Amino acid sequence: MMKTRTWLAFALALLPRQATSQARVDERWPLDPGGSVRIVSPFGRIRVLGWDADTVAVSGRLDAGAGRFYATGGAGARKVGVDIAADARSTGRAELEVRVPRRATVWVRSAAADIDVVGMDGTLDLSTVGGAVHVVGTPQDVTAETMDGRVEIAGGTGRARVKTVSGNILLRGASADLGASTLSGTIVVRAAGWQRGGTGVQRGKFESVTGDISFDGELGRGGGLELERGGGGGGGRAREPKREHRGAGAGTNDRGLRRGHDPGHDH
Repeated sequence: MMKTRTWLAFALALLPRQATSQARVDERWPLDPGGSVRIVSPFGRIRVLGWDADTVAVSGRLDAGAGRFYATGGAGARKVGVDIAADARSTGRAELEVRVPRRATVWVRSAAADIDVVGMDGTLDLSTVGGAVHVVGTPQDVTAETMDGRVEIAGGTGRARVKTVSGNILLRGASADLGASTLSGTIVVRAAGWQRGGTGVQRGKFESVTGDISFDGELGRGGGLELERGGGGGGGRAREPKREHRGAGAGTNDRGLRRGHDPGHDH
């Protein structure tokens, strides 16, 4: 009984220390509607939300060992992030939520954090080595890169480029110019809806060395589509769209629809 009370007292004594081991972040600054925001955070999660205020607002928490939050810049360009000391023996998670004007340009870099972006209309440049990338909205331009993580883009884009090494790629919605490439991941495209003057995907190029490629949905009128599998004939296949719309001059030349699957595997 005495031993139980001793352990209980020890645990209660630790509670205040654990409660203060997390640092809270709650900051905001003015930003021009078409300004730019750069976000750098090595570990944890980065969530970017578009809103109608001409303000950058950052909230979140940093675990012990996650590093120090910092912010620099002005109304035209703002940089926020988490800085880890070079001699840090351990790393904690940093959970950041960054609200920015919808039409702003957003640039995100991370070593392992997941990146979520919702409700943006401007330009996005997103990169994480080991995390996942998830975008929902109608950005004008998206570049998303990760080595091992999954990438998903849903909504409508003017232009999108996605690249992974082994992470799977899922693209849902409409796009004027859509491209994706991976070494061993799969690529799934579900083209539907209207975006920036057309329906479905108006131009698309999708490449995987060993993974499968699947395109289902609409190819915009007058558009072109390429499905390519490389790597010396490794395993994997490309599946053509179920529905296809072509206008005059969209023919089947080497820049148009290309079959990337094995002979005899038509759908």
